[in-house]
Amino acid sequence: MMAAPENGRTKQELSNAILHTANHLFSKHGVESVSMHQIAKTVGIGQGTLYRRYSNKGDLCMDMMKDNLNLFTKEIEEYLMTNAMQPIHERLSMVMRKIIAFIDKESKWLGVMQSFTKIEVQKSDFFESAPYLFLHAAISGLLQEAIDTEYIQSIDPNYTAHSFISVQSPHTFRHLRYVMGYSCEEIQDRFCRTFIDPLFR
Repeated sequence: MMAAPENGRTKQELSNAILHTANHLFSKHGVESVSMHQIAKTVGIGQGTLYRRYSNKGDLCMDMMKDNLNLFTKEIEEYLMTNAMQPIHERLSMVMRKIIAFIDKESKWLGVMQSFTKIEVQKSDFFESAPYLFLHAAISGLLQEAIDTEYIQSIDPNYTAHSFISVQSPHTFRHLRYVMGYSCEEIQDRFCRTFIDPLFR
């Protein structure tokens, strides 16, 4: 029988309680306004217990985002499989549009995750994560296909894929969306016109 780690709850029950509570508090007050102390107190555990599981809000948001990220990468994978015969230009543009739409939907979590991975140098960052590696492989693969079929001039697909993902970071997106006032659709259109369309001319 599994030992209950705190307040008579199993490890799984405690994890579910932490994630459920954090999601509720973040939705009600905003991610930036909620402290780790507030989360621990609401769950009814000590801060030490919470910090043993999550060293910061970035780690907590990453755990909350895992299911969404998995669904998103599957969506991209299925799109590329079922549209393999579509023009490369169209597939590359659609992948980036999907990435930007996902950032729009999940920007409150992604922004926090990114800010914490930036300041904690000793921890692995987003560029070593499974979602980044998947997206980088998908984009660089499309670029390499375009080079091999002579649709675009020879470029470095690895560098370009990294640049595409970096340019459209959650921090950049939030500034464009909420400070500069662009809609998600306008950001998608401008990204494609600025970075993708010129490659295919």
